Amino acid sequence: MKKAGICFLILFLIIGGVVGFFFGKKIIEDKKIAEIKKGWYIEVIYEDPINVRKEPNANSKSLGTVKKGEVYKVLDVNTESNIYFWYKIEYGDKEGWVASGRKIHWVNDVNNPNDIAEPVIKFYDDVYKVVSISDINYKHLEVIEDTDDYTITHVIYHEVKPSEFIDQYWILYTITDGAGKSSSKLQKIEFEEKPDESQVLDFKNYKAK
Repeated sequence: MKKAGICFLILFLIIGGVVGFFFGKKIIEDKKIAEIKKGWYIEVIYEDPINVRKEPNANSKSLGTVKKGEVYKVLDVNTESNIYFWYKIEYGDKEGWVASGRKIHWVNDVNNPNDIAEPVIKFYDDVYKVVSISDINYKHLEVIEDTDDYTITHVIYHEVKPSEFIDQYWILYTITDGAGKSSSKLQKIEFEEKPDESQVLDFKNYKAK
């Protein structure tokens, strides 16, 4: 029994040591993340791992990858590409560059001292359903923007094609940031109470940007 007790004590100490190690590691990691979030940082939102490059171009040597949910301190940004923003980050004991699409963002840019990116609107339903035109709001929208200085507006289009049995409405959202950069996104909208024609525009006049 005495031997069994000693074995149990040793096992308990080993398990306790392992648990304590990982608990302590998590506390250190949480503290590090909290410190990073006080300044300019990126949070990875893309589903797949993103390469960290030695230089700000897609052909440069990969230093590793970053994954969704991770945050990194930003040291600099390169905006020379027409396709990407390249963020210089602290990557362990190294520095590297992470790309984010200009139109489809792969990272959230937070606390950026300069407003560099076009604001982006996202929604997850193909159709926005409301009772009437006066019930339209923006609660279902997700905004990706590097500052809180932006406005959202909308217009409604009515599309009618009798020969194709089409009679439907579209809502065009436009987001504009404080620096004057803007982007638009179109979503189908269904009304329980159809709006008056004076409140909508002819879809024939819609021009995609």
